[in-house]
Parts: sequence; structure tokens; C-alpha cells
Amino acid sequence: MKGVILAGGKGMRLRPLTCNLPKPMLPLMHKPVMEYSLELLRKHGIREVAVTVQYMGAAIRNYFGDGSKWGMKLYYFEDTPPLGTAGSIKQAEEFLDETFVVVSGDALTDFHLLKGMDFHKSTGGMVTIFQKEVANPLNFGLVVTEEEGRVMKYIEKPSWNEVVSNTVNTGIYIIEPSIFSYMKAHTFYDFSHDIFPTLLSKGEPLYGYMSEGYWLDIGTFQNYRQAHFDVLTKKVEVSMECTEVFPGVWMGEGARIENGAKIQGPALIGDCVTIKKGAVIHPYTIIGKNSFISEDVQISKSIIGNDVHVGQCSEVNGTVISYGTIIEECVTLFDKSVVADRSVIGKNTVIKSNVKVWPDRIIEGGSVLLSSVTAQEEHDASLFYRGEIKGRANIHIKPETIVKIAHAYSIALTSKATILIGYDCHRYAEIVTRVFMETLHAAGITTRECKHTNDACFRYMISKARVQGGVFIYVQSNGEVVLRFYDSCGTIISGRFEKEVESAYVLDESKYVEMEQLGTNVLCPPQHIEYVSAILQIIRVSSIRQCAFHLCVYQSSSLQREMLSHFFKQLHCRITWVETNPNDVMGMIRSSGADAGMVLQEQGNDFELYDVYGNVYTNIKDTVASHILRHVYPLTIKQRGSYICCSEHEDRSGQFGQDALLQVGKIMEIMAVENAPLHTIVQNRPHFHLLWDEVLCPWKEKGRVMRMLTEEGAQQELEVSEGIKFLYEHGEWSYIISDAQQPKIIVYAQSANAAKARKKILNIIEKIRQYQKV
Repeated sequence: MKGVILAGGKGMRLRPLTCNLPKPMLPLMHKPVMEYSLELLRKHGIREVAVTVQYMGAAIRNYFGDGSKWGMKLYYFEDTPPLGTAGSIKQAEEFLDETFVVVSGDALTDFHLLKGMDFHKSTGGMVTIFQKEVANPLNFGLVVTEEEGRVMKYIEKPSWNEVVSNTVNTGIYIIEPSIFSYMKAHTFYDFSHDIFPTLLSKGEPLYGYMSEGYWLDIGTFQNYRQAHFDVLTKKVEVSMECTEVFPGVWMGEGARIENGAKIQGPALIGDCVTIKKGAVIHPYTIIGKNSFISEDVQISKSIIGNDVHVGQCSEVNGTVISYGTIIEECVTLFDKSVVADRSVIGKNTVIKSNVKVWPDRIIEGGSVLLSSVTAQEEHDASLFYRGEIKGRANIHIKPETIVKIAHAYSIALTSKATILIGYDCHRYAEIVTRVFMETLHAAGITTRECKHTNDACFRYMISKARVQGGVFIYVQSNGEVVLRFYDSCGTIISGRFEKEVESAYVLDESKYVEMEQLGTNVLCPPQHIEYVSAILQIIRVSSIRQCAFHLCVYQSSSLQREMLSHFFKQLHCRITWVETNPNDVMGMIRSSGADAGMVLQEQGNDFELYDVYGNVYTNIKDTVASHILRHVYPLTIKQRGSYICCSEHEDRSGQFGQDALLQVGKIMEIMAVENAPLHTIVQNRPHFHLLWDEVLCPWKEKGRVMRMLTEEGAQQELEVSEGIKFLYEHGEWSYIISDAQQPKIIVYAQSANAAKARKKILNIIEKIRQYQKV
């Protein structure tokens, strides 16, 4: 069997350590990360290996050469331009003429590859994915398998609300050469985004193998530190070049430890290191070759590279210091700080937590470096929730926050993109929009500005504007600012695009354009009449006109009145406007003898309907419930705790499906066709109950709990989408989804009987609590 090592990683999340090194060449216990992958393949009898390289590939070639030092043959394939994880391997098609194993050049593992190979042969699959359970699956591909290991669903880098398991793709595969029939030469293909979804859609045999042993993706500073500590404490079976001189302390050749110096294991001291008297090396410290540790230095839980000098009386706590750096006297470095290669830190300097010093920087003595952006912890809530970012005006959403969000958004867009930007009549929405647009212009993005419109009309305009996407900004009545992001079709951006923006936001990535490439802005008038006309085309207007309904309508703004007036005029409805308070609608219906009343909220997404008996019906405002129900009952309204299915016909409304104006029009259509008032329509429609509750669940437990729920439900009918949907008799179901913003899981249950729905919820919540104790 032949092997492949993917070694094209840039290591963006590990900047500044990867500014002058490709990620596979990052030192791990004094040798490159990729060397451990090479040793793993050799251990399992693989001697011929293809290595795909891209970013600083020369550094990899120069170090590993032809592989003869390790008793192997290495063949290099340049991934330029970038062709993706699968496309880069396609270049080695002639070499890979038999079953082959793919490993990552920037992960640490001691998996037993031969056991995985035996599993692969027994299934006859085209691809076998090595899986591993993790506490936080957000940065990996989520793999959901059937009992025998066949993959039933694959979700790349899920949001918390998509987490249905905790078993993830480790980037280690066993593959048959027939995979190449799904790829064209010199074309970008990613295993997770392109190949695996294609294989699943065509029913090709794709399997997951639950691997035993250690595995860690070295993609973050936290994992980079952890990998060192795990090797040091023998949690992973890999070779060590140094000698264990006494339990937990490893020492290289020529190391010199003066009397009065203290070393507390576990620790590793490299070749030719000098540690002067009075220095204390606390547990979980790694010191690279030829480094010099001066008198009275304190080092704990830190990784010190090769050729580093640490001056007298300095304190190094939980820090990574790269090669060739000079730390002068009395310097203090706090937890999670990073100093990149060949920097000079002047005496008496203080570097606070999470500060990163880039390569070749000279920091003057006496400086105090503060962290401007704190590091995101692994379980932080997402920046986005279902395509939107929101927070309190001038508290969470400030101009400086908007600059950072807009810049991250520009990085995720293609160059020279054109974006539609819309906002409502609120003054702060206009301020936020100005800041957002000018930031995009500085990044070379052209904008089309649509002022004083609502969200529903804005979605329609995107679909007609031939733009790459749109952002609508408005202020809610509670003072929260909302930025809603749409794609070119006017639908909420994908989870994949959210991740790209979030990554650029967290990493504080930069983008430079030439002055002549700065973006410009073009004013785009609102298309309120065109929007209403488009909705009227999918309503049976002639039927409604024959009824000449009399309606009491509350309007909250002149903008809304313009659209509603045109809409109801085209339907030949007689309107009594309620000018003062929406609570007056019911009284106006009685006094005017109207057929019904309605309140349409300003953004065009929500509504309330009133019948002549004072009953109030609303649209489904819970975003998760709305998403679930739309695929089951396209037109559903709510009355207190009961849901009413007004239509079970296939939803052909497309982009207008969530618009209040369309839903109101469709209900009027039903009233006209059936020649019945609103309360009769509701009485004659099926009613059901949809209840929900939530249960606390730590971030690190979410994936495991969701997987256990899936496994337990394998014997009954279920569907896995963003969450897990269990199907019962009589069309009843329950739905479980991980909350994207909070450490909790939300449970929904639908039934004709409220008590039955509540019982389903309580049973599931009890299971979730039990699984957290396992």
C-alpha cells in the first residue's frame, strides 16, 4: 500500500508562528510535526509516499529530501494553484495505482492504520474515514454513521445548532483509486465539501471507522501546546530523541544544568541547553536546542524554541517563544502569549495574556503590551446565528465592531464583488450602514445602497439586482441592532460562508487593495411597488377581488402604508386604517363591521390576524420551529398554544415563503375560495401542538450527547438535518437541536395532544441529563 501526506497547510490560525514556516514544519518536541506522520506510515509498512505541498513547499522538500533518511521514498506534488485536499491528490493519480492511505502533515496521531485497512477491505467501500470522538466538533467534519459504519450524513464544520454527533473526520482516509473518476484534472476538489457529498448523493459506499488511539489536529495554539504536553506525558505513542534521565524529565546531549537550578518534571531540555543557577523550570516546559536560560528565571507550562536567550529574573508563564528570540532581563510574559522567531523583547517589558508578537520585531524596554483582541475559547458562541449578527446598539454593536465585521465579510467575498446594502429608517441603522459600506469600499467592494426599506422587500431586491449578496441592517424596538446577511438569491447565507467570515473575524485577517481599486457606492431606490406586484403574481387575485373584503389594518410607518395600500388596492379590499395603537384593531373590527383585522410588523416578516370573535392568530416567530414546519406544513399559523395547518400543498412560494404579506394573501385566498370567514377556516383545519423546552448541556458534552441520542434512536425512523428528528405514529415527531449561542440543547415535540408532546419532551430531556453523567 502507498501513502499520501497532505502538507499544503498555511496554518493561518497559528500565525505568527507560521509566518516563516509552513504548518507541517512547526516544531513539536524538537522535530517537525510532519515527521511524526512519516514515522506513522513507516511503522505500518508503507515505504512509498506522495507529499502534496503548496505554502513554502521548499522548506518541506529541503528537510525531508527524497525520504532516504527514514528508509522511505518521497514523491512531491506541487499544489499550485491550490486544488483542495482531493484535487491535490488527483495530481498523483498515476502514482496511486492501488489502495492508498491519506494522512495529514499537521496532525499528531498513533492510530493503528492496519486495523483500519482490515475494516476497509471487509466493507468493500470506496473510502473509509478514520473517525474520532471530540468534545468540540465545530472545526471538523461531522460524521454520522449507521450501525455497520456506513456514512449516512456528513456535515463540514457545523454550527452548534447542526451538531448531531461528536464523531469527526480526522483527515485520515483509506481510498480506492476509483475515486479519481469523480475528479477532473487541474480542478479544485475538497474531500469534505465536494467528494464526500457527491459519493453520498450517488449512493457510493462511504464508511467511517471509529479509531482507537490518540489524535489531535494541531490547528490552534491551544492544541499546539497540548500536543507538546501529551507527548511529554506519554499520552501518545511516538518516538522521542532525548533520554529520560529521571521520571518525567527528558534531556538532550550536551545540556548543562548548573548547581542551584531546579527542574520539575514533566519537562524536556534539548541538546546543548544551558540553565543557570537559581533558574526554576516548572512542570510542562519544553526548551529547545542551544537555548540559554539565565539566573533566577522562572518558566512554567511554556514552549521555548531553539536558540532562544532568556535574560535574568524573567518570568515566562504559559508562553510560546519561537526560535532565535532574545528575551532580555526582567521580562514578564503572561499566559497564552506568543513571541515569533528572531524577535527582541527589551528588559522590564510586560507582555499580557493573548498578545502575539510577530517575527523580527524589536520591543523597546519598559513596554507594556496589552491584548487588543482576546483569544476565543474553544466553546465560544458563534458570531452568527442563522445568518444574522445582533447586539445592543453602542454596547455590543459599536462602530469599531462594525469595521471588523465588515472587513471579515469582505475577505470572504470574491474580489471586485458588488453587494446590496439596505437599512430601515432608524438613525443608528444609517450610522452602522455608513461605517459598514465605507469599510467594504476600502477593501475593494462595490456597494448598492437601498435606504429606508424593510427586510422583506430587501430580499426581493437582492434576487433582481445581480449582486453577490446583501446585508440588511435595522434596529429592533428593544434597541438591538440586527445585521442580516443574504446570498445572491436573497436567502440566508450558508453555514459554510458564516464560517469563512467568522474565521477572518477571529484571526483578524487583513486585506489590501490598490488605491485605484477602492470600491464605490451607487444609490438604488427601493422597489416597494415591484415587490408587491411580484407577490400578487402567486396569489389568486381574481378570487379575492370577488369577495371585496373589508379589513382593519394597523400601519406603523409611512413606508409600510405605501406597500400595504398598493397591495390591498390591487385585491379590491376596503381598508379601515388603525392609526394609533395595534391594540385598537379588535375594537375597530366591531365598530366598523370588518371581516378581519391585521397588524403587519415593520420588517415584513411577522403578522397578527384577528377574526370577528376576537381570536388572534400569528405567524410562527420561532425561527427553528418555522424552519421545521415549513417543510411539513407550508402555511401554518398559531393561536395561543395551538398550531393550525392552513395548507398542506407543496410550497411554491420560493423566496417569499417567510414574507408576512404573502402569508396574509394566501389566507385571504383560502377564505375567498372556500367562501368562509377566518374563524370557520381555522375551525375546519387540523390543529396540533408544538411544545419546546431546553436543557443545560456543557459545550464539550454537546456532540457526544447528540451522538448517543442518534445511536439510541437507530431502531426507529429518524432524520438528521441541522438537528435530529424522531418520527412516530400518526405523523407525530420530536426534534432535538443544539443551541448555537448557549450551552444548552433545545427539544421540540409535535402532537395532536399537548400532554403527549410534553411527555415526549420530558423523556428526551431526562435522557440528555443521563448521557451527561456517562
